[in-house]
Amino acid sequence: MKKIFLLVLMVLSVGLYAASEYDRDIIVSDQSRDEKVKKVFREMMDKYEDKDLDGFFSYVSEDRFLQDYMTFYEAIEKDMREYDTLSIDTWIDKITQDGVKRFLYVRWEKRYESIDTNEQIQKLGYSRFLFDEINGEYKLIELAGNYFWGESLPEWREEVPQIAGQELYPRSLNVSLPVDLTVENVNCTGDSMTDTITFDIVNLSSVATDNGSVEYRLITDGANSGHVETTGSYNGDIKGNTRVTVTDTSHFEDGYCSFDAIKVIVNPNETIEETNYNNNCASYGAATCP
Repeated sequence: MKKIFLLVLMVLSVGLYAASEYDRDIIVSDQSRDEKVKKVFREMMDKYEDKDLDGFFSYVSEDRFLQDYMTFYEAIEKDMREYDTLSIDTWIDKITQDGVKRFLYVRWEKRYESIDTNEQIQKLGYSRFLFDEINGEYKLIELAGNYFWGESLPEWREEVPQIAGQELYPRSLNVSLPVDLTVENVNCTGDSMTDTITFDIVNLSSVATDNGSVEYRLITDGANSGHVETTGSYNGDIKGNTRVTVTDTSHFEDGYCSFDAIKVIVNPNETIEETNYNNNCASYGAATCP
C-alpha cells in the first residue's frame, strides 16, 4: 500500500513539474515577444528622428499593412522633408496581444520645427501601434490615434482611425516663439511729382511671423505737406532671419524728398507677439525715435 502511494505521488509530482515548465515556457515566450516589439518600436523611432526613410520602412510590412501603404510612405517622406530638429519622447502605456500580434499603446510628446516657416511646434498624443510577426520578425501593420508619424500629410491624417482613450491626451499645441522685428535703411527718393520712401523690415528671430501681413506706420513732417501719418502693411509672412524691402508712395511732396523728418514704426499696434518692442522704429532726416 505504501509503495502504491509513493508511486502515485511521484506521477503527480512529474505531472505538476511538467505543467509548470510548460507554463513557464509560454510566459517566457510572451515576454520575449513583448520585448521584440518594444525593440522594433525604439528602432523605428531612431530611424524617424534621423530621417532614414528606407531604414524606417524596413520595419513596416508592405504586404500586410492594413492602411494605405503608399499614403503612409508619402506622409513619412513629407515629415522628413518639412520638419527639422525633430525630438520625440515616448512612454509605453501597455501591450496587449492577439495571438502573436501585439498592440502597443504609447503616450508621446513631439517637438519639431517647420523648415518652411521656422515655426516651433509641440504636440502631445496617445497612439496605438499593431505589430505582427512575419518570418520571425515583428513589423508594423497599423497605426491609430493622434497624429504621430506622417501627420504633415492631410490625406494620411484622415485615414488614421481614432482609438479609445485618445481623448486623454488630445492637446495639440502649436507653440510659436515670439519674433523680433525691427526697421532699417529708411530712405527717400523723389522727383517733381512723387516722393518714394523705402525701408527694410527685418525679422531678427529664427521664427517666422504668422499673421499673413506685417503692419507699419509712416510718420512724416515736410516743409509743404506738414505732419502726416499713414499706415500700410507688408503682405505676407516674414521668415526667420530675413529682411524684406518695402516701398511706400502714399506721401506726396513735390520737393524732391524735402521731408524734414521721417519715422517708420513696424508692428505699431503690437498685433504680432515679439520678444522686444523697443527696436521697432527707425528714422530719416531730423526725426528721432523714442
